[in-house]
Amino acid sequence: MSYIVDLDNETNTAIRVQLYEDVKNTEMLKTQLLSGKLKCCIIKPSLILDVLQVIVAANKAVTARKITTKSIYTEILFNLSPSNNITQSLQRFGIGDNDTTLLVVSLVKKDDSNDNVFTSVVGHELDISELGCLADLHALKRIYKISEKESHSLELLDSIVSRIACKEIL
Repeated sequence: MSYIVDLDNETNTAIRVQLYEDVKNTEMLKTQLLSGKLKCCIIKPSLILDVLQVIVAANKAVTARKITTKSIYTEILFNLSPSNNITQSLQRFGIGDNDTTLLVVSLVKKDDSNDNVFTSVVGHELDISELGCLADLHALKRIYKISEKESHSLELLDSIVSRIACKEIL
């Protein structure tokens, strides 16, 4: 089941997100991504606590006056990361050849579709509500540098989204 939400009104763009497990063709998907044949980004679900993280990163990408990376999809991966190192961001949040659980993200203009991205995935689709169950909380706290003190006083998602939203300032 796809999760679709409109981004900033001025962009006339929506984000479509689907979660998959038992994906059999990850290596082929990664090859197509790198060659530009697939117009999407594919994220490691273990580093996503809630789809809100992806929405905030995507909204930053589509509203940016100038993107830092080569494409809007790599910009989403870059925005997810607290690091300003592009290579590290793409490697950390992007998929590996052997990953079998994937979060596929596509941007679509309203009244348009980009179904070929999702039909290319050979795997079992999960409900997006299961995303939080796949998250590696220890890795998220380490990557976003969230201390025990902070994690006791704020919700983890709030801390993560704040870091994504304020990346350029921090």
